[in-house]
Amino acid sequence: MKLKLFLFVSIILLFVACTKPQGQVLEVTPTGEGSNATAVLTIDGKQIFETQCFIGQNGVGKTREGDKKTPLGEMRVLEAFGILPNPGTSIPYIDVTPSVFCCDDSNYYNQIIDTAAMHYPSCTGEEMYSYQPHYNYGLTTSYNEEGIEGLGCCIFVHCKGNNPYTAGCIALDEDKMRELLVRCDTTLRIIVNPMPECYE
Repeated sequence: MKLKLFLFVSIILLFVACTKPQGQVLEVTPTGEGSNATAVLTIDGKQIFETQCFIGQNGVGKTREGDKKTPLGEMRVLEAFGILPNPGTSIPYIDVTPSVFCCDDSNYYNQIIDTAAMHYPSCTGEEMYSYQPHYNYGLTTSYNEEGIEGLGCCIFVHCKGNNPYTAGCIALDEDKMRELLVRCDTTLRIIVNPMPECYE
């Protein structure tokens, strides 16, 4: 009898373990109030943190360059970056120096490059070193990974700045951004939910 009970309990525990959500997810949900949203980090089904964050000035649903909207749906993480030193992330880390740009020209659209190392001083786009504290820490995303001009570029998860909104990125408090880098790897999925129906 005890053996049967032990086997039954073991099967139940194994089933629960196998059906538990796996992986790393940063889920961003707009509150409908300005550019405020809630970001929840879960790892293997366990909530690590929930925090207030900022999204695009014009909400979500990005379709083009300059619409100041955050992309909807799921994005992958490609690289980490920062003006500050690598805090210990396993994600490939780009040290942001004064010559590092996120380009918006036709040659390197939606790519982060070191213009000095590549001998390309004519790059246009974001001079990333000047975005302090925004780019103290950050993550690049798979939005427009193909580099289609006009679709939008430089969609990151990064630290908050002075404004209560972004141009389309997701902005977290610096301590949460650092924790995100330290805890996660390139399997992290970023999911941006739609605006609540009552605010659409």
